[in-house]
Amino acid sequence: MIRFWGQSKFSVDPLKPVGCELFLREKIGQSWVLPNNFDQFSPRQIADLLLQTVPALPKGLKNVSINLDPEQFIDPNFCDTLKKIKNQLLPVTLEVELTEHPANCVISTDQIRLAAKRWFDAGIDLVMDDVGSGENQIDRTLQLDPYVQEYKFAIQNFRQTRSLTSIIHNLSFWCEEAEKKHKLFTVEGIESKTDLELLINYRINMLQGFSLGHPVYLPTLAEQSKNSVIQFTKSKNS
Repeated sequence: MIRFWGQSKFSVDPLKPVGCELFLREKIGQSWVLPNNFDQFSPRQIADLLLQTVPALPKGLKNVSINLDPEQFIDPNFCDTLKKIKNQLLPVTLEVELTEHPANCVISTDQIRLAAKRWFDAGIDLVMDDVGSGENQIDRTLQLDPYVQEYKFAIQNFRQTRSLTSIIHNLSFWCEEAEKKHKLFTVEGIESKTDLELLINYRINMLQGFSLGHPVYLPTLAEQSKNSVIQFTKSKNS
């Protein structure tokens, strides 16, 4: 069994949830765990789960995003399948985040760039996840620039102390790149009020992190309906 867990993304001013990043989890025994192999799940399974999850989310969210490793990102079946269902998720828009994870096979820069164009042409926004980490360095980011709408900077990937001061250089670089390239800029890994205070002088569009909200289990429509019936029955019999 698979389900999405979700972590809210917050606008800066005012500070309120405006989106949600979805994380795929698999139930093993009584625990929900990170799957060992994401390739075992077909595009159709992911699409069906989106159709069951997104309409059950709290009202008012503007977008949801799912993470794709490079192998999934370049797979035309993923793009074609999600393109077919994206309008069924409205008014919530669907985004894909290209992870910084290395591929398990040889994938060329041309393959990544052509895939990015395919997502762009499909009308699905592309987010560069964890810029400056793993494979999502400046070279790849510049190659995909015409097709990218948002950069996400993960301060937890650079944090060596409990202060942001050790990673100010990297943060400043990517914030400036986002501004120059007219991209939305999200900072994730917010863990304290101090983090928020240190970010106040940067042009940041959205925030994400444990101090704002942990990833939580998201019910599907079927589960939500079942819970509503239970609540109605209890209320009726009380």
